[in-house]
Amino acid sequence: MVICAKPLSGMGPRALCRAFTLALVLTGTGAQAQDAPAPPSETAPLIEPSYATALIRDVLAAVNHGNWTGNYTVLRDHAAPDFAAANDPTRLAGLFTTLRTERLDLLQAMVVDPVILQSDLSETGQELRLTGYVPLQPRHVSFDLIFAREGRRWLLLGISVGAFDPIDPPPEP
Repeated sequence: MVICAKPLSGMGPRALCRAFTLALVLTGTGAQAQDAPAPPSETAPLIEPSYATALIRDVLAAVNHGNWTGNYTVLRDHAAPDFAAANDPTRLAGLFTTLRTERLDLLQAMVVDPVILQSDLSETGQELRLTGYVPLQPRHVSFDLIFAREGRRWLLLGISVGAFDPIDPPPEP
């Protein structure tokens, strides 16, 4: 399920699942030689990791509250104006039906660090995308979040949240 004020480019549910699988299987590949460090722009994080974690937790808390109450007004009103205009609370309730019927408790996501598989900043620096999962039990929670910069704040512009069974790491050779 992808809920967005505008379409996400190239990252549908199947591609997101493949990205999770590939990221878990290929962890550690692509490392650079130690004698050739990357330029600072490639090594510096797009956003401070603890702040990215706070953004993720903030959105998941709003989704959790909506799931338990059936009222997604706070999620909508806490988001960017484009998101709010495209998604009334009734539409959001319909889109989160599957997650709500699974009775997935996202409160655990407030204390478990998310695994951020991808973070992208738009060329203008006005949109941020965070993709990853929170390793919860019995099911992990995936997220694909897009934020728009409004003044000094990042506001939700697009969201995809789902649950999946943990993927066993490949056996050691």
